[in-house]
Amino acid sequence: MTRKTALTIAAACAVLHLVLACIYANITPYRSAGILLGQRDPSTGAPQRVPDVGAPDERQHVNYVIHLLDGKGFPVLDPQDPNLGENYQAHQPPLFYILHIGWSKITGADLNDPGQGLKVRFPNALIGAATVMGAFFLGLWAFRREDVGLVAASFVALLPMNVALSGAISNDPLLYCLCTWVLAFIAKGCQEGWSTKVAVAVGIGTGLAVITKTTAVGLLPILLLALFLGPNKPAPKQIAIATITLLLVCTPWLARNQSLYGDPLAISAFNKAFVNSPSRELMTQVAEAQGGGKSGNQAYWVDWVGWWTARSFFGVFGYMDIFLNEQGVPFTSPRNPNAFYRVLLAIGVLITAGWAIALRKVEWSEQKRMHILLSAFLLIVGVLFLRFNAQYFQGQARYLFPAIGVIGIGVAISLLNVAKNRLAVAVGLVVLLLGGLNIYVLSKLPGEFERRTLMVSNTHGPKSNVQVSNDATIGRV
Repeated sequence: MTRKTALTIAAACAVLHLVLACIYANITPYRSAGILLGQRDPSTGAPQRVPDVGAPDERQHVNYVIHLLDGKGFPVLDPQDPNLGENYQAHQPPLFYILHIGWSKITGADLNDPGQGLKVRFPNALIGAATVMGAFFLGLWAFRREDVGLVAASFVALLPMNVALSGAISNDPLLYCLCTWVLAFIAKGCQEGWSTKVAVAVGIGTGLAVITKTTAVGLLPILLLALFLGPNKPAPKQIAIATITLLLVCTPWLARNQSLYGDPLAISAFNKAFVNSPSRELMTQVAEAQGGGKSGNQAYWVDWVGWWTARSFFGVFGYMDIFLNEQGVPFTSPRNPNAFYRVLLAIGVLITAGWAIALRKVEWSEQKRMHILLSAFLLIVGVLFLRFNAQYFQGQARYLFPAIGVIGIGVAISLLNVAKNRLAVAVGLVVLLLGGLNIYVLSKLPGEFERRTLMVSNTHGPKSNVQVSNDATIGRV
């Protein structure tokens, strides 16, 4: 395969992701009140009413953009804000919101209009497509193989949960995009030799990621690791260039946070504002009350964090309320409602095992430096996820998706090994499984969202803040 052909196929994957993200964006309610069938209002026992039933945290991300458009400057997170339920994203770094301001002004998009969901969500669909291309170049530059990049790109393009995130307003897709491209440029430097252009790209990309979402600090240890991955190590000049460009991009925002909150990442203010969210201690008590033969702590990590994260890796939609094969009410569906997820999880385990087995072969093990680099980032993201869940219950796979490019590489290596390096077979397996899964999800979501919006009038008393029940939880990060 020629490089031009590979680029054409990768671009086709990116366009496909863009189209699918637009479809998800179009069918997901935007700034529309609804109910959560998997949660109950503690005061009435009725399904929990929420001011926005579409995409998690989207309402609050949009409020951030509206705050800027109204000329009020960057918002400040105040844990004592009586309207905290509308403003709890105020601590977020600014890059995504600045980009969205530009889009809103250019297109005249009305962020308050429930009928403009597709229009206002479109920028993230474009960003998601850029992530697909980043996954391709990550595979190409890290392993010098077009087939690795193409299988990784097809996976990133078609994973339903990732597509749905690209069809909603949040800073997550931009974080995924920047992390993927930074890893790709680091791999390029390590494999092909560092240059001033690569150093600038790495420095600027990392700085932009940090002012997109603080999870991007996980890239900093990877930059240090790259200094020791020979034979192509950056020269002192290139290290200085990358460091200076990184600091120039993110230091003003970090200094602002230090002055405002007393720490550059605003973690202290975030923790104070997050205090009423479901804690590990609360959910451990819930797990103990439910029994099941496990200790509360074991049940928390396995049945709550583990199981919720595993399902949401493939796809749990709305406010963690619409599941793939459960009909209407997530916890009362008859006949093995989670069978679909168990099959998908089994496939995921087999692919992961295949990834590990493939690394023992010479054709893959000879790129040991790249495996170390990519595995280190995946490990860092995983540790940050576990650390967060050790404090608050947030069993959502989207927190692992900053490493979506690395996960795609793992899928590519596993499938190419099974397919004996036949690219068409490997890509065909991805398209067959994930493409079919998207078709199923898109046939299901309209009816499920309709149930949750039409039944609003049957709930008791609107509430501006979502409360957790023993059944489910909603992410607020």
